Amino acid sequence: MTALVSSAESARRLAGKPYRVIAADATDPEKLSAALSGQAKPDLLIHCLSGKDGRNPEAYRTVYCQTLRNLREILHPAFTVFTSSTSVYAQNDASEVEESSPTGGTPTGDILLEAEQLALQAGGAAVRLGGIYGPDRARFIEAARAGEPLPFGAPDAFINLIHRDDAARALFQVGSQRLPGIFNAVDDHPSRRDDLAESIRRGSLSPARPPEGSTGKRVRNRKLRQTGWSPRFPSVLDAVKFHSL
Repeated sequence: MTALVSSAESARRLAGKPYRVIAADATDPEKLSAALSGQAKPDLLIHCLSGKDGRNPEAYRTVYCQTLRNLREILHPAFTVFTSSTSVYAQNDASEVEESSPTGGTPTGDILLEAEQLALQAGGAAVRLGGIYGPDRARFIEAARAGEPLPFGAPDAFINLIHRDDAARALFQVGSQRLPGIFNAVDDHPSRRDDLAESIRRGSLSPARPPEGSTGKRVRNRKLRQTGWSPRFPSVLDAVKFHSL
């Protein structure tokens, strides 16, 4: 197994891991080709990058589309998994969302869909992750505990989350089984932000309220569950209980 990272700093953080780590600029085909020289054709490529320039559309296209093209052209992987996002769903009426639901309509969401197609057209998969939380990624949980204003949207908007470890397991599930297509990777409890914050403060799930009058969307993970995957942390409270933050 080989991990390709974008900087020497990232490579240092992964020093000591039981796999090879290569630092290279995946946006530069020549530098990337040189860094990967002699690398055998991989059975599986998991493309999991994020941009440093916020939601700038051109930066998105470079980071998600161009790097995926470069990696595929140089490595010729047997199977590709693109790490996408549930942000490709633009629904804002608290409706349920599955993989067949309408997508697109925002500049960055449309670019993510372009990158998904690069993987799908090659017979691969796109895994649409909800908001990732976990160790060093607990901003919402910390704000809820402190009674501070909640990040990531309006209090009555639904939030769809997934623990870092469950996200990694979802990518491995789809990639190791070579499951083509699109999969939503979220936990079992899409919740209104204010309800989830109250649940975190109380230490137990608040009774679910009807979605009417709320915003956001409720992303479902049924298709991914049908592959045999299930979240170890079905809700944020499970992760809090087992100190997995």
